[in-house]
Amino acid sequence: MDVIVTDAPERSRFEAHVDGRLAGYVQYVRLGKKLLMTHTEVDDAYEGSGVGSALARQALDIARRNDRVVRPLCPFIAGWIRRHPEYLELVDPVDVERVTAEAKS
Repeated sequence: MDVIVTDAPERSRFEAHVDGRLAGYVQYVRLGKKLLMTHTEVDDAYEGSGVGSALARQALDIARRNDRVVRPLCPFIAGWIRRHPEYLELVDPVDVERVTAEAKS
């Protein structure tokens, strides 16, 4: 299944599409160079199919290409980054300890 993720700034979110259908999104607030990722939603029809992971990875890749600093306020995004530490460099320093410490709790 091909998941295509695009930035939809007019809706303040990254959107994941599968076969032209909206499958999920990551809501964000943009504050200068910071991107506060506040909520992730995946359509029930795509639960467990990898859409959430593809959405997280591609949204973070878009943030990286645009030199954004990420504040992963959404528990799904924070957990995804924790499992993929190569993305930790994108995280705002104020959030690094929280994101990495949650794995120990």
